[in-house]
Amino acid sequence: MYMFLPFLTAFIGLVLVWFEKRLAGLMVLAITVGILMLWFRVHATSHLNISL
Repeated sequence: MYMFLPFLTAFIGLVLVWFEKRLAGLMVLAITVGILMLWFRVHATSHLNISL
């Protein structure tokens, strides 16, 4: 369920970029990348036993 959040923020960012709100869209897309990085770090260390 929590993995829906990056897709939602990416969609919002793309819609903002589409409507030429570039700065706001890039900030939302940066938040999306941050969420994905955090998720991968937690998932990799707890489930895959990879030390990052």
